[in-house]
Amino acid sequence: MMTAEQALEQIRPDLASIIAAKERTLGSRMRAYESLGSKLGRSPTWIRKVLGRAPDVTVGLHDALNIRAAYERLCARVESAADALEAGNEKLRRELDADLSGDRSGVARSARTAAPVASEASAVSERVATASSPVAPPAAAPRLRKKASGELSELPLFQMDRGR
Repeated sequence: MMTAEQALEQIRPDLASIIAAKERTLGSRMRAYESLGSKLGRSPTWIRKVLGRAPDVTVGLHDALNIRAAYERLCARVESAADALEAGNEKLRRELDADLSGDRSGVARSARTAAPVASEASAVSERVATASSPVAPPAAAPRLRKKASGELSELPLFQMDRGR
């Protein structure tokens, strides 16, 4: 049999993990409290009190079950994202191994996939080149005159008079 305090101690780390994940996605801890509180049917203050071990807060069975369900959904999302990343990495490893071993089917496959990427990259570079202003060549840059002793320079931290 489990006491209410034991249940609270088991749920608190799950609640903290959910809040940390929501804080990363939402950008604010207060938004994370509000978001999770609305899903649990509790206030953001209640969540802060649970995390802060306030003596006047209680966690009912339905709250604990809701927190556990939210935590399991978070874990499932993280696992599926990790699996997708691993599958992508494995595909890239196979293509790299095929390219390095000289397998012509792998080279042809990577050339077919690289061609659209190269054309997109050239289109982007053309747009950037036409949109940007022309840059003066380094020789046309204005020369800085030597500062007299005691005179302040434009960059006093980097162009100090070395004559002292």
